[in-house]
Amino acid sequence: MHFLKIRKKGYPSTLISSFHNLWSAQEILALRNIRKGYLQYFFAFPLAMAFINIQDFILDDGIGVFGLAHTTVTFLAFALGAIIMFAFSNEKNISVISKISAIITATGFVPWLFLPDNYLSLVCDMIFMAGIGGCVSGSSFSFVFMLNNAERFFGSTLMILFIDLIELSAEYTSISTIARKIFAMLMITALCVCMYLSKSKDYHGTENKGIKKFDPSIWLVLFIFFSYFAIRITGFYASAFQHPSNAWMWGILAFAMILCCIVLQVVFKRSIWTMCNVFFISSIMSHLMWYIKLPEAAYLFSEFKEVGLLITFYLIGCVTNKFCDFRMHKRLILLCMTTIGILYVGIDILHMIMPTQSVAVITSSILFVVFLLLSPAFSQYLFFADWSKEFCQINMGHLFDDTLQTDLKGHKQTPSLDDTKLSPREKQVVLLLLRGMTLRQVAPELGLTVSTVSTYSKAIYKKLGINSRAELFLLFGRTQVTEEFESIVKK
Repeated sequence: MHFLKIRKKGYPSTLISSFHNLWSAQEILALRNIRKGYLQYFFAFPLAMAFINIQDFILDDGIGVFGLAHTTVTFLAFALGAIIMFAFSNEKNISVISKISAIITATGFVPWLFLPDNYLSLVCDMIFMAGIGGCVSGSSFSFVFMLNNAERFFGSTLMILFIDLIELSAEYTSISTIARKIFAMLMITALCVCMYLSKSKDYHGTENKGIKKFDPSIWLVLFIFFSYFAIRITGFYASAFQHPSNAWMWGILAFAMILCCIVLQVVFKRSIWTMCNVFFISSIMSHLMWYIKLPEAAYLFSEFKEVGLLITFYLIGCVTNKFCDFRMHKRLILLCMTTIGILYVGIDILHMIMPTQSVAVITSSILFVVFLLLSPAFSQYLFFADWSKEFCQINMGHLFDDTLQTDLKGHKQTPSLDDTKLSPREKQVVLLLLRGMTLRQVAPELGLTVSTVSTYSKAIYKKLGINSRAELFLLFGRTQVTEEFESIVKK
């Protein structure tokens, strides 16, 4: 993806130009880019977040204390555990923090499985929920600093699909308490194993991973983040988001639509900006369907808008990895949590002084309009920034060497053919292909047969984990061809 500056011209022309650019932007998100050696980090964050979102399905509403409900007490324990572990985490001790969180979780969870509903079980419940809070904090660091872009995308995908499936099952089927505890045991066991397998050596160098500046792209990603939660919170009160009588069928259809959207994203390799539009449009469509007296369709689109959660985690993970170190990541999380709290309070107040549906409709409409008006900024500072090629290749260990050369300021340079494990002859073929030559044109240039060049091209695609010439251009572009051609082809 080449750097593309927006020319200084009239804003309408700039806006139209940015729409065209953003629509043409591409990203490579392939399952094959999920690394086996990083599976503990890949599963940790989705498991922790999924458990928190489905805890009402797993945990029975038991006894409370001091007049507080059981769920309130356990949530406070979760929040306390998350805050404490988050406050003490840094790049040097994050592995230890992860292991401690796993141990605390297991210590409280194992006796809770076998205890009847009493104050002792409540104490155990609080202990393991505090441990889960620590797991969420610890895994948030690994999600940002350990994973590559494909792993973040598919990890977020796994999380929202898992949550949707469990919520559908809990709402429309009757599951025994024993079955729920067995399910909880499987989830907690997997989470604790993932957290305990965290290794200190994997975090070496992460203290210098970010550029340590609040780049404009961070503000753009935060806008998506806050938009999702604003639309979700206003939806709690909106009639358009309420379940119709036959909601199970529409819930399944919404799940299928989300899955289809994800598959299309991967297959057609469109920019994540496209899914941002899907999120905003689906939220507005839910209100539109409600106004025209189609409550089932309104519910369908309200569930479909959950692609916003996937977008939010993916973009924040990518941009934070690029521009933040551990300390700035912590500040970013605190900013997000504080703003979400303000949104909850502010929307509650609006709910009391304005019609419920009006608040939700106005919020969704304004945010979508602002999102469209920000398209030039999304183009210039995010999807076509000078570093945007890294959406395709950053941290891809099997594509490039584990460490990339850096300049004196610590900025990562654009990966070149020297960063790959291609042979000298394969590099020659790549550079000629990047010059626009066909296989038949490459063959005489290198004194080879067409079939030999075809064999080389297949080997190149396999080593780079790509499938087409278009993906080859996405990885390297044309910018380095002139510089490297003379030095490599003449060897």
